[in-house]
Amino acid sequence: MDFEGKVALVTGASRRIGAALALAFGQRGGSVVVNFLSGKERAECIASQVEAAGGRALAICADIRDQGAVREMVGRAVENFGGIDFLINNARHLHAKKPFLELDWEQDMRSQLEVHLGGAFHCCQAVIPHMKNRGGGTIVNMLSTAFRAANPGQHAYGPAKAALRNFTMNLAAEFGPLGIRVNSVTPGSTASPEFPSRNRSEAEVENLRQKIPLRRIASPEDVAETVVFLCSDASRHITGADLPVNGGSQIIL
Repeated sequence: MDFEGKVALVTGASRRIGAALALAFGQRGGSVVVNFLSGKERAECIASQVEAAGGRALAICADIRDQGAVREMVGRAVENFGGIDFLINNARHLHAKKPFLELDWEQDMRSQLEVHLGGAFHCCQAVIPHMKNRGGGTIVNMLSTAFRAANPGQHAYGPAKAALRNFTMNLAAEFGPLGIRVNSVTPGSTASPEFPSRNRSEAEVENLRQKIPLRRIASPEDVAETVVFLCSDASRHITGADLPVNGGSQIIL
């Protein structure tokens, strides 16, 4: 999967899955826009790693909730790299796990929708015209198992991701004729060096691992490889799909 001459914009790329995504494209010779909101040093470090791996990189701070900031970021990307072929809507916003009656619409519900749905909306509107100019492209929206499972602590996060899934399908239907494929990836539990257990005890981590048919918690690289596949010609006839990367922890029809 050679991405030399291709350009990827990865939102929320300064750490965890986003960082693995940026590096995966760089390792295949691609140019990568490393978007971040905070953690400038981390983002610049990831950009340096992308270049060390053989790709080109540009770290750009932009709040994806701000349409103007997104358009400016995309403009800089096109100016530096000539266009955009891949958009990975990966940025996320931490959510409070609260009982429903304790939720606040503005602070809890709207904030999740503004990042996960609104951020993807702004990025897609800014990027798709450039994909059309290049004769096609690929968009991958990052979801969560929370969008298809009941969880009393996910009243805000789950619905926002569910909305992003429907948005994914609608875009796939509209832009398929223009050669723009739109899919989603749904990671399950994922461990990374900075968050190896997500505040779980060793016993809880082992219990979680035993519930996964493949008996392994995913790494960010596992997720990144799936996204790379969806951006490659190997998946050229796939659009509107959702690929779960959970080791079989959710097996659905």
